[in-house]
Amino acid sequence: MSTQMLALESGEAKSDPNLATFGVLCAAAAVLMAFGALFAAWLSLRAGSSVWPPKGVGLENYYGTTLTLTMAMGVMAVEWASYAVRRGEKGQAVSAYLLVVVLGLAFINLLTYVVRGAHFGPGTHAYGAVYYAFNVLMTATVAVAVVFSLIALARFLGGQVSDREPAMARSAAWFWHTATLGWLVMYTAVYVVK
Repeated sequence: MSTQMLALESGEAKSDPNLATFGVLCAAAAVLMAFGALFAAWLSLRAGSSVWPPKGVGLENYYGTTLTLTMAMGVMAVEWASYAVRRGEKGQAVSAYLLVVVLGLAFINLLTYVVRGAHFGPGTHAYGAVYYAFNVLMTATVAVAVVFSLIALARFLGGQVSDREPAMARSAAWFWHTATLGWLVMYTAVYVVK
């Protein structure tokens, strides 16, 4: 027996994908403002100090470059995931999201390794305070980006994110891009401007 066509649209409540997108964009704007404030504090402290970085502080650019490449690979993987969701390719999307999660966790692991290897603390000098603030913010931002990717993956597997409704996949990609921009701000301050 065929179902009858309704004259009016169904009154069933529908989810608003724009709400999740709006929330992610607000979070992204807040994260970028926080990185901008730390960068401004870094430049201000650097301008007011005769010795910057302080004696005994030595950060290897090797780690910074490796972290930058990890974030760049994450950008490619999250775009791959978003593309796969829009095309409805389940295997590709799952593989891409798992790669994003692995790269995010690898980034956090290396960043915490670098921080543990520093021979100064946040209370040692102003450099240490801002350096640790940068690292805490960066770790939290990448952790949130990983969680957003896991949520997008779970919703994709559950059928709530699809080629017809890819907003959550796109939002997860935007937040990963935000984390990457935040890293580039931190990299510029810590490894380029010094």
